[in-house]
Amino acid sequence: MFSIAFFSYIFLTAFTPGPNNFMALANAAKYSLKRGLIFCLGIFFGFLIDMTLCAVLTSVMYNSIPIIEPYMKILGALYMFFLAFTVYRDKPKVEKKNRQFLNPSSLFTGMVMQLVNVKVIIYGITAMTSFVLPNAYSVFDIIVGILLLAIVGFLGTCTWAIFGSAFQNLFIRYHKQTNIIMALLLVYCGAMVLK
Repeated sequence: MFSIAFFSYIFLTAFTPGPNNFMALANAAKYSLKRGLIFCLGIFFGFLIDMTLCAVLTSVMYNSIPIIEPYMKILGALYMFFLAFTVYRDKPKVEKKNRQFLNPSSLFTGMVMQLVNVKVIIYGITAMTSFVLPNAYSVFDIIVGILLLAIVGFLGTCTWAIFGSAFQNLFIRYHKQTNIIMALLLVYCGAMVLK
């Protein structure tokens, strides 16, 4: 049912830099691999919600996408710029005061983050309209597509979390430089969305 193009698309999209992957790397580097993976699990549940909504709403949105697309791009870019600012001003956990609205490494934060992550939404809409729905012969096929998209996305963020954990000491030692690099990469991602 699913083609090599489908698997190429989902693996490339899931493993390339984006808000989920940067946040998974930062959480694992800052807190621990365990807390980073809890955040990734939240991303997985958020993916399931997003991919299900994409599957259900794609047929309705398909006719509206040319109208909605510019607004989605602006919202996505603003979100990435906000993430860049947050990463830039972040301090190692020993210097930080505990006054956070949301725990950045929680399952809930990872899940909620998906509801405004334009990369994930565009990923889902593209996968559904280009690969899943045209090749689905039953509701079961659509459910398999949703699960594949969510699982591969989860594997991508876990990979970045493991990388963050492996280099945790290096990231702590050079936290300002690391934050600047990650913030610039997020700004770049936001600029590419607006392109």
